[in-house]
Amino acid sequence: MCRKTTFPERIAVLLFVSVAASCLRADQVVVGDESYIGAKIVGLIDGRLRFLGADGSAHTVKLNDVTMMVVDRGGVFADFNEAERFRGRGEMQRAAVRYRRMQRLAEGFWSDVIVIRLLQTLDAAGQIDKAVEEYIRVLNGRRSGPAAAAYLFPRNVPQRASARVGRAIDQIDGALSRKPEAGQRVLLEALRFDIMRRSGDKRVASGAARVASLSIPVAARSQTVYAILLDAQRRDVERAYRPELLASMDRAVRDCPRSLLPDFLLLKGGALLKAASTEDELIRASWPFLRAAIHFPDDPRAAQGLYGAALAVEGLGRADRARNLLAECLAHAKLTDEVRESALVAQERMASSKPE
Repeated sequence: MCRKTTFPERIAVLLFVSVAASCLRADQVVVGDESYIGAKIVGLIDGRLRFLGADGSAHTVKLNDVTMMVVDRGGVFADFNEAERFRGRGEMQRAAVRYRRMQRLAEGFWSDVIVIRLLQTLDAAGQIDKAVEEYIRVLNGRRSGPAAAAYLFPRNVPQRASARVGRAIDQIDGALSRKPEAGQRVLLEALRFDIMRRSGDKRVASGAARVASLSIPVAARSQTVYAILLDAQRRDVERAYRPELLASMDRAVRDCPRSLLPDFLLLKGGALLKAASTEDELIRASWPFLRAAIHFPDDPRAAQGLYGAALAVEGLGRADRARNLLAECLAHAKLTDEVRESALVAQERMASSKPE
């Protein structure tokens, strides 16, 4: 005769079954050289994968930093796991086919995960038009959006114009025509310019002017976005100095990643020096140069800052101070050949104009 189980006993049995099932169904997440075996993938927020380690510890990493995932949810994820393995072996076409098959079955946050993976795969395969198509989906994704797209710019852009490049730009123009919100618009403009400059598109000059003045919202900020902004501002300054561009430079100096700050400071100093015609303007031009030199003393760009400051001070008629700055520049431990050559020319010029 079977004994009836009590409520606490039934709960205990259910807990045992649940724990046993979770042990049998464990995911694997590889981030760089670190492999999390026995993990549990639980979500995606702003393009960041959330998972629990085997010990229950919580982890959040950018999905583009995840080398590979193995998902244990039964046969429904067979295509996804195969796609991850093919991608890891560099078989991008075979991986893309399986990610697309998985798209038809994916629900919840997995839909966004697969779109990001497909974007990365198509980019690696050199299919810029299809990569841009998925990029726009990432940009509009509920669990990805600008915060994820800022780190997922396609990298494998053809070095010359092609039908694929043309289709990619047309898709971006179509997305822009739909009046996207600020973060999405900024990233679409930056991506459009990036593809144009890499493929040698003749419209790159007008594209640079548009991008150079962009204000980057917090959600759209990344090293990649600011590197594109820096190039756009350089091109715009070389073409013609525009005083209104200074506001964008100031925003970039304030908000950019620290690794790019010396570049923006040097660019601002050069722009101010190029336009300076009064003593006050020359003084203001010297400040960004000196800031780069003072705040980044062990960086090669510090020597460039000293050189730029010397030119501004020379314009003020302070020859001795200018020569001292050039001497500091030439003595810098990480002086580049290009800056050395320019500094030696300036030093010779100042020496020849030195009063007897």
